[in-house]
Amino acid sequence: MAMQLRRAATDNVIIPVSRGVGYAQPSLEVLSCNTCNIRGGCLAEQLTIAHDHSYQVVKNRKVLSKGNHIFRGGDDTKAIYVVSSGSVKSYMLMEDGEEQVLNFYMPGDVFGLDAMGSSCHISSTVALETTTVCKLPLSGLQDRALGQGFLNMISENLLRDHNLMLMLARKDADGRLASFLIDMSKRIEKLGQPVDVIKLTMTRQDIANYLGLAIETVSRALRRFQDSGMLEVTRREVAIYDFNCLLNIAGTQVTGSCSS
Repeated sequence: MAMQLRRAATDNVIIPVSRGVGYAQPSLEVLSCNTCNIRGGCLAEQLTIAHDHSYQVVKNRKVLSKGNHIFRGGDDTKAIYVVSSGSVKSYMLMEDGEEQVLNFYMPGDVFGLDAMGSSCHISSTVALETTTVCKLPLSGLQDRALGQGFLNMISENLLRDHNLMLMLARKDADGRLASFLIDMSKRIEKLGQPVDVIKLTMTRQDIANYLGLAIETVSRALRRFQDSGMLEVTRREVAIYDFNCLLNIAGTQVTGSCSS
């Protein structure tokens, strides 16, 4: 059967379409993942291309502008999501209408897991900048062996939650901010980016909310870190000069490694 080419509107990937058929052939559609910055360590890739279902990634990829929601609390649970590029904030609205920041998601991170065991999402998620997400419909995951990659991803999310609880319960303002910067540094390291330069796509108000601090406290702590020569802040970019000092201030960290 003759094959035509068309261009996917959302991600500029050329994919084949058989005459009269509305789905793409996995052989060429794999290009959409091969050109992704997080290829090789992405749940979307593991659960689609590895199982000859790569068409799902292109059909369910979406580009969002800053401030656009992926889903809101109370929306029906239909999928989990992987950040392909950009960044995402998750939050909940409290009884008084105030926003409580729950997490920040970077490229390669998976979100929407809080709703996998229920019929609706508990939290809301919004793009912090122009962001591309890949949607993994739950209907396509229920009968598939999720494998080690999925278990590793759940483990990483639990470790991050454990560190957040430890940070809020036991650390002062400097320790909380240092722990946050270390976590951000480790997450960009997984993407092959320099660990000593962090681009903060979230506002200081979001960071303060996430850390359980006042925005003035966060600003003062950053100023102390900068005055000590440990780092330098230029607008929303943080250049770390003394990572060991930052680690000492952060104190105890929960990691995935076990000592013998």
